[in-house]
Amino acid sequence: MDEPLEPTQVVAAAVPEKRGPTLVTKLFLGLGIVLVIAGIVGMSVKLPYVIFSPGDATSVDQYITIKGPRSYEHRGELLLLTVRVSNGRPNIWRYLEAALDDDSTVIGEKKYYGNAPPKQVQRASVQMMGESELAAKSAALTKLGYKITLQGKGARVAQVIGGSPAARAGLRPNDVVISIDGSPVTLRDQVGAAVQTQPVGTTFTVGVDRNGKQRTLDVTSAAAPSGQLRGKPYFGIAAATEQLKVKFPVDIVVNAGDVSGPSGGLAFTLTIIDRLTPGDLTGGAKVAVTGEIDAAGNVGEVGGVPQKAVAARAAGATLMIVPVPEVKDARSKAGSMKVVGVRTLDEALAVLRRNGGAPLPKSR
Repeated sequence: MDEPLEPTQVVAAAVPEKRGPTLVTKLFLGLGIVLVIAGIVGMSVKLPYVIFSPGDATSVDQYITIKGPRSYEHRGELLLLTVRVSNGRPNIWRYLEAALDDDSTVIGEKKYYGNAPPKQVQRASVQMMGESELAAKSAALTKLGYKITLQGKGARVAQVIGGSPAARAGLRPNDVVISIDGSPVTLRDQVGAAVQTQPVGTTFTVGVDRNGKQRTLDVTSAAAPSGQLRGKPYFGIAAATEQLKVKFPVDIVVNAGDVSGPSGGLAFTLTIIDRLTPGDLTGGAKVAVTGEIDAAGNVGEVGGVPQKAVAARAAGATLMIVPVPEVKDARSKAGSMKVVGVRTLDEALAVLRRNGGAPLPKSR
């Protein structure tokens, strides 16, 4: 028999040996720290890029109010297309998300803004929307036989493309072009018209108002490297008519809210014509439209067409009308939606007519 323990004796339990974190634990902790740091850096570091992603496709009819002459309701819809443009520089994570998204486009700030500050380009975009609305009303009412009077005080430069003839000659944003070769310039469209009447390489004497002081610059045209003017003479500026005033015989209000830029011009024009005529221009279908327009009814490029095609398709459009040079871009995202390119308002009306739309009544 074992002897009993003495009262003063103590039996201690075995204490396990202390050990540090295992290698796997250390690896997970290290990875976690790296991910936290990467997340912070990814959120805080901003990159010099502009992101374009699909916007909305909404009925143009809701933006237009006509007072005076009778207006008509129609079964179909003309859709205004928009693109969402990033506001400010994107962080790393937003950049990567857009770069991996097939429906988004990422371009460098310098390519998009040129040498103009972003806020100035945004202000110019708002001004161009206002001018686009006036041009749309002018083109529509002129087509319907009304007489329109346009007045302005020159072409204010909103943007100068880097390396362009205008940049080399010293034209700057906010300069107001008031003459070319001694002939007065009162409207924006007169600049392009004057340049394109002469061959590439022609030197023009351009009168400019810069902060209230007048000067002249010699600008030698070059062949446009891309876009609708590719190969044709150009200066390389974006401009808007200074103090544009238009007298309309019909009271038409276009209120597109926070939409900016000139790309809704053709859609506004077609909608005004549709509202002022009894026939249904769309033939009852949903037709998406994008394109800049001038008072004479010429249709110009707008950009962001792939993203607009995505929006148009999602809205159920069966036909998309775009400027001719942007047909390929639109078709790349159009799926089964039909895409047709146009150069003028008359061509757009002809496209609608071929797709089941009603003809216009005879002009006034």
